[in-house]
Amino acid sequence: MKQNTYKSTYERLVADGFPPEQPLAARTKVSMAEKGKRYTLVTGGREESVVYAVDGTIVKEGRRCDKLLLVKRSSGEVEPQQWTEVFIELKGVDTNHAIDQLRETLKNPLFKHSSNDVVRARIVGQSFPSNKSNPAMEKAKQEFRKNYHCDLRGMKSGQEDKL
Repeated sequence: MKQNTYKSTYERLVADGFPPEQPLAARTKVSMAEKGKRYTLVTGGREESVVYAVDGTIVKEGRRCDKLLLVKRSSGEVEPQQWTEVFIELKGVDTNHAIDQLRETLKNPLFKHSSNDVVRARIVGQSFPSNKSNPAMEKAKQEFRKNYHCDLRGMKSGQEDKL
């Protein structure tokens, strides 16, 4: 059986028929919210971005994060394409559960593609202790960097992330 080769995770999700929550378009800010938690990414405005609901849409079983934000940083038909992949978990207070959900989503082969040269994971919570360290979060940051080449960060709801 011939394996389809996709130029990006986005192309694969389109081919597999997953509907985006926000279609691929150039925007200077990309925002998403759930249960009162809001994640916002500020881009340069030239990049195209698309948002997918992972939980219940792309991945229906097991642990998974809430959203996937893909930002296309390469222009036109540049090969290979360059994408930033941001996995987002909009969470109240249970950081450990959020880490598990992001870890399981990152392991999913559907989201692995060589065009995703920047991978981020974001836990958006009601509040994040900024001064006292969270040992589980610090350990997870190192694990994500080592195993998934992924930048894991906790953010307060409404705090802006930059591309």
